[in-house]
Amino acid sequence: MDKPLVSVIMATYNEPEKYLRESIESILNQTFKNFEFIIVLDNPNNEKAEKIIKEYQQRDKRIVFIKNEKNLGRGASRNKAIDIANGRYIAILDADDIALPQRLEKQFKYMEDNKDVDLLFTWVYFIDEYGNILREFKPEKYKFKEIRKYFFKEHLTVHPSMMIKSDILKKIKYDEGLVRSQDYDLWIKCIAKNYKFDVIEEFLLKYRIPRGNYGKRIKKQLNYSKNSLRALWKNKKYYWGNIYFWKCFLWHLSIVLFIMVMPKLLIKKFIYLKDKIRRCYGKQL
Repeated sequence: MDKPLVSVIMATYNEPEKYLRESIESILNQTFKNFEFIIVLDNPNNEKAEKIIKEYQQRDKRIVFIKNEKNLGRGASRNKAIDIANGRYIAILDADDIALPQRLEKQFKYMEDNKDVDLLFTWVYFIDEYGNILREFKPEKYKFKEIRKYFFKEHLTVHPSMMIKSDILKKIKYDEGLVRSQDYDLWIKCIAKNYKFDVIEEFLLKYRIPRGNYGKRIKKQLNYSKNSLRALWKNKKYYWGNIYFWKCFLWHLSIVLFIMVMPKLLIKKFIYLKDKIRRCYGKQL
């Protein structure tokens, strides 16, 4: 087989069978065909996931299957896939998200037509457990031109919508010491090195946000903010004079302190009221 132009990387652990199948099929059904699909199973005891992946691998030889001998985490799992990736570009997809049919075709063409672009993102539909669209995520293109400012001011990037030049990701990789926010850390490092970010103003991904119970949501937010603080702190030398960087740092610090100090019952009430207000306006967390 000729060398693929794009390497798609997916790390999976315990995602529901329905999500995993939808994610895999969303790549296999792409209009763009010249890719390899590297799937890393990070849970060696998940026999059902292994069976599903091997089932698809028998039908489509573009799938490369790696099974970790023990749980390594998403960062290390993705790095294993990056090491063997052959594509000119690497596209990320999580095992519970869905790539729309023209995603790879449109991102590949855009990066070929704009050689100065290093990391490319897309507009995204946020969906719930059942595939219902919760809201549209449409970051403006002009903000990517001032990425050092806007990245630390607001949410601009969704990780599984990313396509990146392979040589850059092979060089930088994910921080395996972070439990969460490995993508956040990667982007901070890429911004520090002046790599160019851009976005296609089209919906090319469905990003799943399972609601879960309030306790899980609180724990998830705490872990995210803690690891984001670690990512920000270890890269601070690149951003000493960036006021937006430090505002972002203080924001995550305040979230961590709020969750650790406030009674869990009050936090749950706060989230409940916030959800209720947003539903009234047709929005969701």
